[in-house]
Amino acid sequence: MKKLLLSFAVGILAINLSAQTIVCNPAGNLIIYTNYDGGHLTINVDANIPNLKIGIVSYEPVTVMLGGAYVNNVTEVAYAGYNGTNGTNCGAAIPATTITGAPSGVTPTITSYPPSPLSNPNGYGSIICGYSCSTTSNQGGCNTVDQIEAYFMSIFSGAVLYAHDVQYSCWTTTQSVAAGGTCCSPSVGIDNTLTDNTVSVFPNPASDMLNVKINKSSTGAVYSIQNLMGQTVLTGKLIDEQSTIKINQLPAGVYLFKIGELTKRTFKVVKE
Repeated sequence: MKKLLLSFAVGILAINLSAQTIVCNPAGNLIIYTNYDGGHLTINVDANIPNLKIGIVSYEPVTVMLGGAYVNNVTEVAYAGYNGTNGTNCGAAIPATTITGAPSGVTPTITSYPPSPLSNPNGYGSIICGYSCSTTSNQGGCNTVDQIEAYFMSIFSGAVLYAHDVQYSCWTTTQSVAAGGTCCSPSVGIDNTLTDNTVSVFPNPASDMLNVKINKSSTGAVYSIQNLMGQTVLTGKLIDEQSTIKINQLPAGVYLFKIGELTKRTFKVVKE
């Protein structure tokens, strides 16, 4: 039987800021994983994001394991939540939250129900849990996602939201950073085909070739591919309505594909 969420109550006083629209930036450096049930969260840092910061929120304890090709890019990791007693809902009982796999020199922090720096009438006053992407409906005692995002951006210096992955149930499978999240799709979530009605870019993720379809009126447009440090790694011109761009020489990671000189259209692509 689905457990009842804790009843909404008066929380610790927060700064009186208004609820915010969730805005994710493909060049951001903060990814957040939020749920209610806790569980076993394996984070695969497979995107080359410099100065990556990771936030985790749950009501029940969670075991967090960091790994992946770019795990050494992680500079800060923090958990905030109720961190209560976990039963056998996620398998064997988890007595308390733990975080392992952080790079040398990075000390994860675990904080129980810190005050939210953002007030939202639909969310709790302390950071304790989350289960949906809504900021405008009552969250049954959990936080709205804008409160959670505001918290991590307040404790991580220089943090810009890249993605926020939210679910109710236990974490059971590996979560890949390059896959983005659930609360900013499609601007951060990875679609197999990216389109803005005049341009289509596919497949995504891609390993060897990137296909680009454009309108006839756009033929001749220049393109560039940049890494998340702003360095241009490929440039060229789209001379046909459908072009194929070789990307097999690029390292695996997240890139920004830009089309046009004066008015740029930008897509986030993942090189496997």
